[in-house]
Amino acid sequence: MSQFDNAAERLDLPKILHRIQFYASSDLGREAAEDIEPITDLETISREHNRVSEMKSILEGESTFPIDDIKDIRGAIQRSTIENNLLTPKELLDIVSTLHASRNIKLFIEKRKEYLQELSALTTSISIHKEIEFNILQAIAENAEVRDSASKELRSIRQSIVDKQISIRKALERILKATSEQGMVQEEIVTTRDGRMVIPIKAELKNRFPGFIHSASSSGQTVFVEPSETLTLNNEITELYYQEKREVEKILKALTNQVHAHVESIRSIIEAVTMMDLCFAKARYSIETKSNKPLLKESGSLVIRNGYHPILLLRHQRETIVPLNLEIGNSFTTLLITGPNAGGKSVALKSVGILSLMVQCGIHVPVSPDSEFPVLKKMFVLIGDNQSIENDLSTYSSQIIHLKKITEQTDAHSLVMIDEIGSNTDPTEGGAIAAAVLESITSSGALLIATSHQAALKAFVHNSERMQNGAMEFDQTTLLPTYRFKQGVPGSSYAVEIAQRLGLSQIIIDRARGMLGDQKAKLEELIFELESRSQSLEQKIAAVDAEAKKNKELASNYEIKLKALNFEIREVKKKAIEEAKSIIEHAASTVEKTVKEIRTHHANREVIKDARERLSDLEKKIELLESEMTDTMVEESKKSFQVYVGDLVVLKSGGQSGTVLTLPDKNGNLQVAFNSIKAKVNISNVESISKKNTKETISTSSYSIDKQFTTEVDVRGLYGDEAISTVDKFLDDAVVAGLQRVEIIHGKGTGALKKRIGIFLENDTRVKSMRMGEWNEGGAGITIVELGD
Repeated sequence: MSQFDNAAERLDLPKILHRIQFYASSDLGREAAEDIEPITDLETISREHNRVSEMKSILEGESTFPIDDIKDIRGAIQRSTIENNLLTPKELLDIVSTLHASRNIKLFIEKRKEYLQELSALTTSISIHKEIEFNILQAIAENAEVRDSASKELRSIRQSIVDKQISIRKALERILKATSEQGMVQEEIVTTRDGRMVIPIKAELKNRFPGFIHSASSSGQTVFVEPSETLTLNNEITELYYQEKREVEKILKALTNQVHAHVESIRSIIEAVTMMDLCFAKARYSIETKSNKPLLKESGSLVIRNGYHPILLLRHQRETIVPLNLEIGNSFTTLLITGPNAGGKSVALKSVGILSLMVQCGIHVPVSPDSEFPVLKKMFVLIGDNQSIENDLSTYSSQIIHLKKITEQTDAHSLVMIDEIGSNTDPTEGGAIAAAVLESITSSGALLIATSHQAALKAFVHNSERMQNGAMEFDQTTLLPTYRFKQGVPGSSYAVEIAQRLGLSQIIIDRARGMLGDQKAKLEELIFELESRSQSLEQKIAAVDAEAKKNKELASNYEIKLKALNFEIREVKKKAIEEAKSIIEHAASTVEKTVKEIRTHHANREVIKDARERLSDLEKKIELLESEMTDTMVEESKKSFQVYVGDLVVLKSGGQSGTVLTLPDKNGNLQVAFNSIKAKVNISNVESISKKNTKETISTSSYSIDKQFTTEVDVRGLYGDEAISTVDKFLDDAVVAGLQRVEIIHGKGTGALKKRIGIFLENDTRVKSMRMGEWNEGGAGITIVELGD
């Protein structure tokens, strides 16, 4: 009997195992799930959890696993070892099914063995037996019948049977026709009795018909007679049936011997696929309950973070259950949980126990993955009414007998859970016994969690080393339990308060308070006040957290608005520069026109010089304005490097400068135009513009200040003359921008627009060469144009 059997029964572990059985795909897996027992070796426990984690990753990532068609062939394998025993065709087909399933499992895992190391190790015991599979399937059909092709002899025998049956049927039909004309037959049919073909003859005429009577009808009016003429043929068929049976047995014997020759290998396969199906079932359970593998360790503290009782998860929605957060084993090894009835003390106690058992069974548990579980060698659970009528024991007497066993057997690798310790007897004496028991178990080094309503125990635990109080929270306003566990503080039973809320007479309530005694009343008042202050403090902390969250959101909104404002400032400056550029272009045009007129009228050169100087001064002012804008962008980038469409950036690796065309995507990639080339680069590979790093000077002349040009033009949908005009203007802009390569998108259609544009480009002196786009550039729907210097 295992040290954990009593604990498993009291903590309802079989209910969890039953749920895991539901997810198994074979009888082997379901039986293995039913037989799960806690393990006490850390390495084995860890390996079991890792297998489940790997299987879980398969199901979550690929949603399927080839675990179907595994049969329980243990009995057949055992019978194959018995001399002269034959396996049935059905048993042989089950063996093939299991061997085929194991082969699929092995191949599936081998393809993923880099990240399925534990499952891959499990498949090393799976051998491939294609020859056995092939031979059985060649001999046995899907309906579990031996095929005619199983042997030449069997095919010959069965063909002879068919031939003999045809001969007999023809003879009987001839005899039947003759006797029918004589009015001797009851019905004109040929039937069989005991595997032999017979004719139904009227009973009163049986003596007139030569043959062997096999049987009669239930009414006695018909007898079934085998004519003398067909006796020899029927005897020959019977002999052929015996030959067929012997040949089938011979074939089955050969197949059984093949299985027997590999019996140990097949047994290893059975064990491997059983463990694989068990892992499959555990993984599906883990997914259902959103469970995890916790941190496993040889000894030390037990830490549960956001833990759920697994049986509650099967009955209720996860969102309606209050998770348990509990720690024991560092500064203290004994935890006394107090609080009102129906407040969740016993559920918390059972949660610790069932989760610990499941962990040592290699089952994922519904806790946060940073929870910690030590390996336990023993577990003692004292929960519920232990009264024994058969042994004439009261509840208290039974509890004392169990406490005797616990105090004698606990050690540093034990977990002890006692519900309502020291109850069911005089409170004073029961409290004293309980305190002594807590002290004894604590000295053994075991982890101990107990529940109680005894006020004296709370004080005892508070004043004892390596012990700590804990409580189930109670809402002071509604006087209802919240089911949240609070560590480090004792809890009140709230018996008087609950009685008052439920409407018990105020006179009785006041009398009860008076009978409590000063010390008891003061202690309860102290706990009540402590709980009130604690809840008030928690509410204030929650309010502060909410305010901090609100302030953080406000700060984030402010940052967003500030960035938007900075962007708007840059846009205003850009617009100012563009307007200034327009002024310069207009001024330049005006000056050139004026110079032309002056020359026409033989004007003074000094007048021309003066006009050009005024234009140059204007250009310098705008250059200064652009420089200031660029310096501002650099400073902002140093503070918090953010890029916007239109920003100037420089490659860290090469120093080439370019203009940002798109904002960064979720991976930090953005599109940048470097002269005529568009490129996708990561934001980590660029930095704000710096003139000393750039290889190309940013021109500030009146004809190139911050002018953006696209490298493609789309003329689809335009008529011929409109398209030519658009392309002509586009080429002018491209030449001015210094582009070397452009793209003209004209679409495929009938090809007329493409031909018209091609003729135009062939005669254009700006075009150095042209070609149709590659498949990845747009194919026949686009023309790539190289421009001349």
